[in-house]
Amino acid sequence: MQEDLLEFSDTWHNIPTSIEKLGGIWLVRAGRNVAKPNYEVGPKQIEHYGLHFIVSGRIRLEYEGEAVDLQKGDLFCLMPNLTYRYYVLSVERLKMIWLTLNGPQTPLLLAGCGLSKAKPYSRNHMDLAVRSMLNKIEDSLWERKVHVLSRNSMLLKLFVLLECEVGGGGDLNYGHKENWVNEAVEFFQFHYTEQLSIERVARMIGVHRSHFTLTFTQRIGMSPQQYVQRLRMDRAKKLLYDQSLMVSEISLTVGYPDLYSFSRAFKKHTGCSPSEYRLNVNGCGTGEPVDLNDLAN
Repeated sequence: MQEDLLEFSDTWHNIPTSIEKLGGIWLVRAGRNVAKPNYEVGPKQIEHYGLHFIVSGRIRLEYEGEAVDLQKGDLFCLMPNLTYRYYVLSVERLKMIWLTLNGPQTPLLLAGCGLSKAKPYSRNHMDLAVRSMLNKIEDSLWERKVHVLSRNSMLLKLFVLLECEVGGGGDLNYGHKENWVNEAVEFFQFHYTEQLSIERVARMIGVHRSHFTLTFTQRIGMSPQQYVQRLRMDRAKKLLYDQSLMVSEISLTVGYPDLYSFSRAFKKHTGCSPSEYRLNVNGCGTGEPVDLNDLAN
């Protein structure tokens, strides 16, 4: 460890790769320290997210006119562009591990751990599993031989452990947000070509099937089954513009098991067969596809 006036510390610096930046969260730097009795940081601001784990000792964290005393097992996060200050409180030697993070997923992952600008700390959050994962991350940084994907995998596993510790699920789980209908809409838009069970989707979202169907229908204006069929039909209409595609190929592409079931559903929906629609796109049924994104708003 390097010694200065306030602490003994090791610091690791990163130049994020393009793969890391596309992943949504990445390490900017990381470190560990053993503080001296006069240890004090700030008041200052940082540009990134500074997630700190207290291994031993006690500190006082001051932020936005608030102050809180933290100790071994607690964690706190320095939020970007907010003024903070923290310093040693106890005779016991203060030891910390910190991860400086950036990326668009970072605030969401921190929120899942119960950390926000209004409350940037959490108590009794560092159990044995969290400490073990922190040790693995530390080892990977100082070795410098660990693949970037392996390092990012460990970082995400750390957040899984932190999320489980608060028992929340928070923004990271389906069914815990008021806008779960929008999440269901997004799920259908991703997976409408697959054989979907509404009961299974409702279970994944985290609500009862009957409540799922009723609420979805009230919000979207059609049942989940009708919504999925509408997605399939709108996709089929677009594909029918491409004269090089066989109708049988289109039927499989949009999720029907065979040409007959697709043709029957298409004619019921539009008033004409797929072949007739292809010959005269605006001559039957509903014509142009509907933008279903508007229905979820």
